[in-house]
Amino acid sequence: MKKKIFITLSLLLLGLSTFYAQNNGLQRRTEGFVDYLDTFNNRPETFLEVYDGTPYNSESFLLGNIYIKGELSTSDVALRYNIYSDEIEIKESLQADDDKRNALIKSPDLSITILRDKFNYIPKGKGLEKGGYFQMLTSGKNYSLCKKLGKKYYPARKAKTSFERDVPARFDDRATYYINFSNGAMVELPGSKKKMYKAFGESENEIKEYAQKNKLDITKEKDLKRIVLYLDNSKTATQQ
Repeated sequence: MKKKIFITLSLLLLGLSTFYAQNNGLQRRTEGFVDYLDTFNNRPETFLEVYDGTPYNSESFLLGNIYIKGELSTSDVALRYNIYSDEIEIKESLQADDDKRNALIKSPDLSITILRDKFNYIPKGKGLEKGGYFQMLTSGKNYSLCKKLGKKYYPARKAKTSFERDVPARFDDRATYYINFSNGAMVELPGSKKKMYKAFGESENEIKEYAQKNKLDITKEKDLKRIVLYLDNSKTATQQ
């Protein structure tokens, strides 16, 4: 899919007053708990380019909810996850122009759902060198499975000879899985099956036996979710 749009390379933090003056409806729903980043106007550097792929999880804005410390604060708001810049973009309504979009401040107090996808901002530390938005695939008392979506950007290449063709810029998808422990620690899961089992430490043999018994492939997301849910339920049961 080829698109021609402006791609934001950096985002500037703006005062609330400017945004609120332009977005009174959104102010009434969000005032007091969230700041905004301007993702379209006043940016220091942009470029216009044709590219393959997309920097977004979804090209279109979709309805979602915003939660503060687990409590619903704003419902049915237009949201979109910009994977490339790791921002949750927001605008007044689905019908509003995209150039009116802004982005939620990155805070661990906020969680966001966009349709069925849930995103939490997890700050750096305890296994993370850099904070970011993570898609929560499972949520348990002891173990949760998180997915870090990523986009690798490749610049366009001009043909050097008449025998070559111009190659447009492109975005390639990346995904990394993490186990989030109840103490807040994050452990990245390696790519190989053997190393993925070892990442579970003392639970390695238990989940390996469970996977073999149920013919699960830990390298497949749907099976990995089942394994983590099983492990969390098993751990919770022993604590009762």
